[in-house]
Amino acid sequence: MLQPLGSKTFQLHNGLLIIAQRPLHAPAPAGAMRMHAPAPVPAKAAAAPAAEKQAVRLSGKRKQRAEARAHMTAVPKRRTAAKPERPAAGGPAIASSPKAASRKSAKSASAGRKQARSPVAGRKANKAAAARGAAPAAIAMPAIRKAARREPPSAPILQMPPFPPSPFPLTPSQPPQPLQLPVTPQPQPQGTAESRGEPLVSVIIPVMNERRTIGRVVREAKRVHPSTEVIVVANGSKDGSAAIARSSGARVIVYDEPLGHDVGRGVGANAARGQALLFIDGDMVIPAAQLRPFVQSVLQGETDVALNDYSGPTDKHAVHSVVLAKHALNALLGRPDLKGTSMTAVPHAISRRALETIGAEALSVPPLAHARAVRLGCKVSAVKHINVGKLNLLRKKRERTNPLERLIVGDHLEAIDWMARHSDERGGYGDAERKRYFAR
Repeated sequence: MLQPLGSKTFQLHNGLLIIAQRPLHAPAPAGAMRMHAPAPVPAKAAAAPAAEKQAVRLSGKRKQRAEARAHMTAVPKRRTAAKPERPAAGGPAIASSPKAASRKSAKSASAGRKQARSPVAGRKANKAAAARGAAPAAIAMPAIRKAARREPPSAPILQMPPFPPSPFPLTPSQPPQPLQLPVTPQPQPQGTAESRGEPLVSVIIPVMNERRTIGRVVREAKRVHPSTEVIVVANGSKDGSAAIARSSGARVIVYDEPLGHDVGRGVGANAARGQALLFIDGDMVIPAAQLRPFVQSVLQGETDVALNDYSGPTDKHAVHSVVLAKHALNALLGRPDLKGTSMTAVPHAISRRALETIGAEALSVPPLAHARAVRLGCKVSAVKHINVGKLNLLRKKRERTNPLERLIVGDHLEAIDWMARHSDERGGYGDAERKRYFAR
């Protein structure tokens, strides 16, 4: 009968315990040649070559380093009687292997080195040894090692004086917020505008020698809303434009001398009575159907300033300076979504609330009125696109004597100056903690 595969056999041979393990194989078939297992080797005889190999490994420089480390630890080895191995149940004691002895010696050496490096660990080990009745181990002070590892003295560190406080105000780098300037409240009349006989819409048209188009412009303006008044500001006209406008049903304000570019807008706004003010020019005939969206968006409360969604041509090799100025102003105002739209271009409409916030005098400089509307918290949006670039006729005589391009660019600079005066010298944009005073 065969024993189970992998089973162990214990025998005593000349006083030594021999452990033999049966190889893991199946019984050989009948008639096959039987292989004899090698004779068991005593454990004591097998331990001798291992000890000799270990002694050979520690030869040379490794043995010297091991002796140096043992000398540095300065921890005397405690001589204790070797504890006999606990016998197994029902059998004799089993001899310990050389590997276990080497691990114990390495563990004791490591503990000695820890005591030498740390005085606290050494004192704890001595207390534990005293409790067991053993001799305390010598503690090697680490001051000697620290002195050996001490680095040479370095150059003295110069102490720089602290930075003086910045005389410039530092503002956060974020888009400028709407300003909250005091607005003088206006007395509100009782009842609705229709019940008081007042118009809901006021169309303001500055005119200067526009007799060829002013009649048609007034007629289209009257059809914008059933309750509409048309105000024509004739300033310096010599061709009978005022009479034509009056005969067409407009309310005419006459000035013998020219008031200047866009001043008629402010004059007409002061005379207007409507809740929505629509601004157009006397030389552009725009159908009433295209003007109604601007008025409706204001009357319905969707916006306070309804702009013409016309940014000017930007796909040219050389972009016009007025177009660039409009884009730059909206970017500085924190409204890049408006692109090149502006109150400079007509048509555009404003609410009564926006007029009271901006001020009628600011309408004489459209970019300034645009900047005030955005910064003072009015709702400003582009409502409808009308290409007024094709409708605006070029006046060669005026451009030769008084170029309008330089006038409009200067208007945008005035708007930027207003922004700086009502926030800080950078218009509300931060300086990134730039310490300029060090460059003085």
